[in-house]
Amino acid sequence: SLTCKQGLGMHQEVSSDGGERIVVSQPILEGFEDVEEEGDGLACMVCREGYKLRPTDLLGVYSYSKRVNLGVGTSGSARGECVYTTVSYFNIIHFQCHQEAKRADAALKNPKKEWEGAMLRNNESLCNSLFPVKGPLVPLAQYLRYVDQYWDNLNALGRADGSRLRLLTYDIVLMLARFATGASFSADCRGGGRDSNSRFLPFMFQMARHLLDQGGPSQRTNMAKCVSSYISSSTSTATVPSSDSRPITPGSQLSSTGAEETVQFMMVNSLLSESYESWLQHRRVFLQRGIYHTFMQHAHGRAASRAAESSSSGGKSQDAAETLTGDELLSIVKPMLVYTGMIEQLQQFFKPKKPANVEPNKKEGTSSGVELEPWEIVMKEKLLNVKDMVGFSKELISWLDDINSATDLQEAFDIVGVLADVLSGGVTHCDEFVRSAIVAGNGKVMNALSQKKKKKVEFRSPAWFALENDTRLVIKHL
Repeated sequence: SLTCKQGLGMHQEVSSDGGERIVVSQPILEGFEDVEEEGDGLACMVCREGYKLRPTDLLGVYSYSKRVNLGVGTSGSARGECVYTTVSYFNIIHFQCHQEAKRADAALKNPKKEWEGAMLRNNESLCNSLFPVKGPLVPLAQYLRYVDQYWDNLNALGRADGSRLRLLTYDIVLMLARFATGASFSADCRGGGRDSNSRFLPFMFQMARHLLDQGGPSQRTNMAKCVSSYISSSTSTATVPSSDSRPITPGSQLSSTGAEETVQFMMVNSLLSESYESWLQHRRVFLQRGIYHTFMQHAHGRAASRAAESSSSGGKSQDAAETLTGDELLSIVKPMLVYTGMIEQLQQFFKPKKPANVEPNKKEGTSSGVELEPWEIVMKEKLLNVKDMVGFSKELISWLDDINSATDLQEAFDIVGVLADVLSGGVTHCDEFVRSAIVAGNGKVMNALSQKKKKKVEFRSPAWFALENDTRLVIKHL
């Protein structure tokens, strides 16, 4: 009814072309002080209330997802692996209020479909789903219901490969890649940018950690083991730097060694499954691997016509790296530095830098009775601190401005927070570290090629292979 709609902060309006639509009105003055208090966290665009006033009613964020192809499939076949990439204008609405608005839109003289009406509430930015944002007192059953609904909406976009957790991990990877490469957030959905998506990002991790926990303690432990195996393979001279040199098998799950995933994927896995201390132990190797494959993407991009000569590309890339200046190297590897730095910022936000002071008798358990590690307790609490999650955006945007203004490699590494990692092991200059990472990567590839009797090894570029310089997200086969 119209009375009900008005109570929800909506009213019916006739547009200039004579059409009807349901619009969100300004909040009534009664209780406005409480609405202001919600401003530090999240407040529904319809009823203007959030988790302070309605702590058990789930909020969602209007989002727009697109199905994209990661690249070549098994044995270089044209059928690549499909995943989703999601962006948001970060407009908040209760799931209940969205349902009321949906019914109101359907009851108009000229009915609107669910996402046509939602688009008008979403600053006329396209949306095709409502991403659940869990508050600390939201019943788990309610959250589970709407998580399922979210994935039903994504499944309607077409086939994708892998579990929900794996798909969401690649969604996070592609979101971070937009920040790292400067690609557009709004080319497909006509709205949103760095600010709105930096607010959305932490809640992607909230759902990812939920999906990880659904698999029980063993899933988290197995993921951490995969990260360790991945790092071990990176430091071994006996194998190709696993993931990024081989195509992903469509539909495959994470292998016991993590060998089928990209370096960016494994960094996100580290964030989800390891303590900050473990990340610090692995960070230098992640950086070396990332630099090597970012450089190889650059080299292959400039010599696409010679892609078939991959068996001899290692030495040529090494020679090319030696001739580049420090400024040229920075230009090439900067996207990976931004990506690694964002992971570092998220690691510091979600986890204690030092072992958490959790009393022995205050350990928390899971539904299966297995105790969480101290850092997991801190991360769990952080993932439900809506105010801090939203506030993290300002810190991240400020850091991005700093890293994007870096003028040389040393300054960039310092802003990322890895300068001590870089200038260790006898390395005295930052460009020396970058060149060494490229040379070491080439050496592993050539050694593996020799062991395979020169059998061709597919090059797997970093996960921003789908993000072109013109800022459009495209399907691209390598």
